Order: sequence, then C-alpha cells, then structure tokens
Amino acid sequence: MSRIETRELAMEFLFQSFFRNDPVAGQIDLFKENNPELAGDESYFIDLIYGVINMRDEIDDLFAPFLKKWKLERLPLTDRIILEIAVYEITKLDEIPTSVSINEAVKLAKKYGTDNSASYINGVLSSFEKSL
Repeated sequence: MSRIETRELAMEFLFQSFFRNDPVAGQIDLFKENNPELAGDESYFIDLIYGVINMRDEIDDLFAPFLKKWKLERLPLTDRIILEIAVYEITKLDEIPTSVSINEAVKLAKKYGTDNSASYINGVLSSFEKSL
C-alpha cells in the first residue's frame, strides 16, 4: 500500500471518528477489519491517527493563523482533517519532506474537497511552511 493510500484511509478514519464517541482503539480495530490492505503500512496509519487525535489542538493552533478570511470552525471538516494530517507530518515526521506532505494534501483536497479546497490548502500549507 502506498503512503498516499494510507493517508487517504487515515483521512477517512479521522473524518468518521469525528462523529463517534466510542474509544479510538476499538474504532481502529473495526476500521482495520474493513480495510485489510492497511496491514502493509499499519504503523504509519496508527502514527497519523494517534498523532492527529492526541495533538489536534496544538496542530490546529499551528495552521489557524494562515486561514485567510476563515475561522477553524468554519472550515469544511474534510479540509481541516487534510490540513491536520499535513501539519502533523511536517512538524513531527522528519523523514517525510515538507514538499511531499503539501503535495499529497493537495491531491487529497482535489479528490475529497470542494472546487476551491486544493488551492486553499496549498496556500495555507505554503504560508505555514514559510513560517517555519
């Protein structure tokens, strides 16, 4: 399984978990049962999931200043989760080049976001990157 596919599944998981109150570990077990292809890159998937969930407030605070004319609460949930994954990768996973994280986030936004999501996410992440 490629990293983009793993990111995509992580985005799907984080989206659905946003609406569920049951423990994350149980949600992950069920998700893995329904997505056996995760076995090839399970550690990366788990790292993304727990990293974003456990550090959500910190991650959101890092990119929120770059949301031009938007507030975090008004962002489409899909866009927010894509940004959270990318910012987590940029700040916590040194082995992944920043340009790769941004590029993959834009690809996810093109597939799952609104017509404007890809360019907006690219702008937010590019501004965030420059601030580092």
